[in-house]
Amino acid sequence: MYFQFLIEDKSTEILVNHVMDKMQKQYWEKDIIWNIKSFGGIGHLQRKGTVLEQKTGKLLNDLPSYMRGFSKVLQTMEDAALIVVLDNDKRDVEQFRKELENVAFSNMILCDYVFCIAIKEMEAWLLGDAEAIKKAYPNARMQCIKKYEQDAICETWEVLADMVYPKGVSKLKKKSGDGYAEIGKAKCEWADQIGRYLDLHNNQSPSYQYFINALEKRVCA
Repeated sequence: MYFQFLIEDKSTEILVNHVMDKMQKQYWEKDIIWNIKSFGGIGHLQRKGTVLEQKTGKLLNDLPSYMRGFSKVLQTMEDAALIVVLDNDKRDVEQFRKELENVAFSNMILCDYVFCIAIKEMEAWLLGDAEAIKKAYPNARMQCIKKYEQDAICETWEVLADMVYPKGVSKLKKKSGDGYAEIGKAKCEWADQIGRYLDLHNNQSPSYQYFINALEKRVCA
């Protein structure tokens, strides 16, 4: 089984690689191969009537051209799927999914594909596994998770920062200043450290479960 991933950013790429390593070990008798194309952020979907397509390095902006390109290749392969992984942020989930499906429909994507939306963002998948957090960060302030509602449109990475970052989210934001570099660096570290211990199946995040089910459905077909 071959998986081609289109992924919003580097931290999610790191986490997906950990997940796929675990998937490969669990289904060792299957031939699981994957490739990841990650972007420099989510961007936005092109408005109707936009004719000119230019690569922007943002996932949603470039989604039509990448889906068309990979669809042509994946159609020629026996067992292959295109997996698009991205954050929901503050969007209405069902409306966002409809918009994504419309991109696939309007661009006549004929290969097997699925949109996996992290609600509200990838860190929700990390927060869904408290045991993995404790293993990665033995001194984590686990009481902070009480203020988080799983897969809700609420502060997500901020809660994780309060749990594992020295002196919490306020310190991280202060260090980051007006930029995003320090926050992005921290997110990559969390994805790597917690991702190492993430359980494939024991996770409280429904959007993570959707992602895993989408993968296993294809691996076990």
